[in-house]
Amino acid sequence: MLTLKDKKVVVTRPIHRAQALVDIIKDYGGDAVVVPTLELKYVKSDELVYIAENIETFDWIIFTSPAGVKSFFDVYDKDTIPAKVAAIGIKTEEILNEYNITCDMIPDVFTAEGLIEEFSKLDIKGMKIALPRTLSARKVLPDTLKEFGANVFIAEAYTSAIPDDTTDIKKLVCDIIDSKVDIITFTSPLTVSNLFSVAKEMDDGIYDKLITSLSENITVASIGPITGQVLKDVDVKYIEPDKYTTKDMIDAVVKNIN
Repeated sequence: MLTLKDKKVVVTRPIHRAQALVDIIKDYGGDAVVVPTLELKYVKSDELVYIAENIETFDWIIFTSPAGVKSFFDVYDKDTIPAKVAAIGIKTEEILNEYNITCDMIPDVFTAEGLIEEFSKLDIKGMKIALPRTLSARKVLPDTLKEFGANVFIAEAYTSAIPDDTTDIKKLVCDIIDSKVDIITFTSPLTVSNLFSVAKEMDDGIYDKLITSLSENITVASIGPITGQVLKDVDVKYIEPDKYTTKDMIDAVVKNIN
């Protein structure tokens, strides 16, 4: 039987998005430990309010995360979205469904590149596209849509940052070095890079010890290739699922260690 029994599995995603992953780990018998290395804060930006108040002027609105959806609906109170709706993946779609919104586009690959592939099949020249997201996100999606001839309107919907209190993250770094955890999961590039940033601010040598422990002593899981690239850049080996969801990530881990 495939199991995570007696395995301590670290969840690094924001606290308000951790429960679903925790439940999956517990279903496999694992001990889930939530240590967020990323904190999301919703932002009611002028640009986001503009999109909400003028949504009928847009051809598409693209949501690249559940946080973007929730932030948008904090300022949008209508039952329908007159623009076509694209979601980066099924988790984002699920949140949209909670607001009774049906997606017109979900890529086969749950990345910005997957969305680009789908939009490359359409003629979007001259179309107006709304993109509520964090301003720290990669620019490949809006830049490529502009290359396709679209008018892209980016609105800050939330911020992504290292938590103000890094005490638990520093303890996690030490626990990783001391092999007190068995598995660590990363669900976005910032969950990885923020952990590294905190380690670099600790005593000399801690960062190098962290990388060594992640490479040699801990099972590391990445939800997909964009997150995995941050690990690959420092030669940390990791497990990556074929389909980029938290369930598939944990399934891949379980199969790998059993």
